[in-house]
Amino acid sequence: MTFHRQPSSRQIFEQADFRLPGIIMFGRYQYAASRTGLTPHSHRDAIEICFLERGEQSYRVGNRIYRLRGNDQFFTLPGELHDTADLPQEPGILYWLILNVETRGIFLGLAASSASRLKRELRRMPTRHFRAHPECARLQGQLVELLVGKPDAPRSFSYRQLRLQALLLQYLTVTIEASHRGMAGSATPLVQRVLQYIDKHLEEPVHVPRLAEVAGLSESRFKTRFKREIGVPPAEFWLRKKIEKATALLKKRNVTDVAHELGFSSSQYFATVFKRYTLANPSRFRPI
Repeated sequence: MTFHRQPSSRQIFEQADFRLPGIIMFGRYQYAASRTGLTPHSHRDAIEICFLERGEQSYRVGNRIYRLRGNDQFFTLPGELHDTADLPQEPGILYWLILNVETRGIFLGLAASSASRLKRELRRMPTRHFRAHPECARLQGQLVELLVGKPDAPRSFSYRQLRLQALLLQYLTVTIEASHRGMAGSATPLVQRVLQYIDKHLEEPVHVPRLAEVAGLSESRFKTRFKREIGVPPAEFWLRKKIEKATALLKKRNVTDVAHELGFSSSQYFATVFKRYTLANPSRFRPI
């Protein structure tokens, strides 16, 4: 097995881990803080499908920037140049799958005719950025568990390979279905009310119980519903909005004043959070 740790927050699996024709790479990252963004690159003869389970992330293809939130998917076609739009790879959980869709013959263990149909459907997905099928997170998580774990004794390697094939084909099937549905509608009125409250109270410390009160739900039900609709937990979303506003304020104000205005307990804590999401110190934005 060619399982790599680079470090433990990033896991990469290659064709030798699957032993299924067509796989180039499958990976997952779980970042607690931002990392350096992706430079422009492309995949010859291959599509790349990303599934953002949690967080936010930007991608650029050509002159268009796509802003993903948790539970979104995104794909690029063979040879398409793409990057993270001069932005970092943000905190969150993201899976990516790179498949060679230009080779002939067997693909993911399917016979030639079935393989040809599947590759054709993948190349013709009508929407580049779309809301993922509810099964995506489960399927991707099971793939990682199966790849990391040891083969089930006394079951043969071929049985493990069948399980990998079944999970991959199910994931690709629901991805194709989701691409035809496109992006889901905007947040429900209940969650929209919470978003409006956050925009008007960015100067306050993050207080999730208060948001649950605004929504009229118990805290546990509110957290579940907010993450399902917005893609990130409410506390993280509130922090991200603070950082967005801070970036604008820092062009006119000093770091201490901005930290105080946005409800951070200290300028040091503000600087830590700011760097976690932007990879930059807030002093970089201060007026000259």
